Amino acid sequence: MDGRDLTDGSSGHRAEGNAAGTDARTTVFGLDVRSEIPLSFLGRTSAKPTGRPLAISAHDTDATTPPWPRDAELVCDERLPDGGVSFRVESHPQAGYLISGPLYGSHLLSPDGRTLNCDPEGRHEHAWQRLLIAQVLPFAALLQGLEVFHAGAIVKSPSEGAVALLGPSGMGKTSVGLELCRRGASFLADDVLALECRGEELVAHPGAPLAGVDHTEAERVRSTRESPARILAVNSREQLVRMGAIAEPAPLKALFFLDRRTDGPERPRFDPVLDSKLLLAATFNFVLSTPARLRGLLEVCALAARVRVERIVCGLTTSVPQLAAAVELRLGPSP
Repeated sequence: MDGRDLTDGSSGHRAEGNAAGTDARTTVFGLDVRSEIPLSFLGRTSAKPTGRPLAISAHDTDATTPPWPRDAELVCDERLPDGGVSFRVESHPQAGYLISGPLYGSHLLSPDGRTLNCDPEGRHEHAWQRLLIAQVLPFAALLQGLEVFHAGAIVKSPSEGAVALLGPSGMGKTSVGLELCRRGASFLADDVLALECRGEELVAHPGAPLAGVDHTEAERVRSTRESPARILAVNSREQLVRMGAIAEPAPLKALFFLDRRTDGPERPRFDPVLDSKLLLAATFNFVLSTPARLRGLLEVCALAARVRVERIVCGLTTSVPQLAAAVELRLGPSP
C-alpha cells in the first residue's frame, strides 16, 4: 500500500453533513457503495453505477459475530515517523482483510471485496472515514478486478479522455491537477486512480470527490469553483476539500510522471518513459499479490504503455502554473 500520511489532526472543522441517515448510496472508485452508515466524506457523488456492489455495515457486537482469526497473516504494517503504527493490513483466506489503525478504527473487507464491516471504535468521523477513503475503498476496488494507481487525474474535455498525473508524494500531483481544473478541466480523482480494462482500452473511474490540498495551495483550490471550496478536515499537512467530480468514466489517454529535481530545468521538459518498471511501480497497492491480481496489473500496464507516457522533468522552483501550462501545451488545444 502507499505510505501516504493519514494522520488527521482535525482543527475543529465539522464534516459536511450527509442527509441520508441510513442506506446511503454512491459510486466511487468504480464501486456502487451502499452504506447503512452516513458517509459525510463521500456525500452523493454523480458517478453512474457500474454494477460492482459494495455493502457497508456497522460493526455488530452480538455473540454470533465470529472473532478475527488468530492465525491471520500480517501483510502490511505502515509506521509513522516516530515508529508508531499508522495502519496495518491482516489477511485470512476465509475471513478476508482487516485494515485497522489506532487512530482510524477497524475495517473488515470480505475476500471478494463486496462487503465491508466498519468499526469506528469511537473515533471521530474525520479519522475513520479518512482511512476508508484513502485505503479501504481502493483495496475493495482491487479485489473486484480493477487496478489502482497512485495518481491524480483530470479530464480536459469529454472528447479527450483522462490525463493522469503520477509521482511520489510531494511532487505536486494534486496542485497541478487542480490548477488544470482552474483552467477549465474537470476533476476526476486525487491520489488514487481506479482503472478498468475494457477490451483494448483503459478506462479511468471517478474517485472520491475530495482533494488533499497543501496549505500553500489552499487559496488556489478555492478559485477552482464559483463558490468557495468546502473544507471537510484539516491536519498539519493539508486541507481536505470537497470537489465536484464528473459522472462518467473516461478513457485514459495520457500519463505524466512528475519528476522534480534539484538540477532540473525551470522550464518543464517532457521525456518519453522507456522503463516498463515505472508503470508497474505506479500501483497504489503493493499488498495484494495473488496470481489473478498480478495478471491484472500486467494487463493494465501493457494497455497504459500504448497511450502517451512521459516524464515531466523540472526544477524544484518550477511553479504549479508553469507545470499546468506545460501540460496543456503538450496535450494541444481542445477540439
